[in-house]
Amino acid sequence: MRIAVCENTPAAVEQLQGWIEQYCLLYHIPADFQRFLSPEAFAAWKGRFELVFLGFGGSAGFLQARLLRERDHRCKIVLVDDTQQFAVQGVRIHCTDFILRPVEFRHIVRSMRLATGGGL
Repeated sequence: MRIAVCENTPAAVEQLQGWIEQYCLLYHIPADFQRFLSPEAFAAWKGRFELVFLGFGGSAGFLQARLLRERDHRCKIVLVDDTQQFAVQGVRIHCTDFILRPVEFRHIVRSMRLATGGGL
């Protein structure tokens, strides 16, 4: 599974990817990761992903989610934000899940289950 992990800081991307890797190990899901530390770097990437965790926050994160949905209708998108402001808009663009910070491992488990068809 090709997974993009997008966050604003190296520490945040490290923690988020670590939890996703832990889940993948537990459930024997082969995963290949690509990290992004800015919306611009993510927007410039031409590769495809099966799952994207978008944690840039605010309108920048939602804009990237919307643009991603326009170019790839099958990609699973998990929005990660500090406020619930974009949760409803995430539903409109068919995001797989929305995580309200602070992120915990149990949130990653729920998102991964939804993204991989494992249910809740």
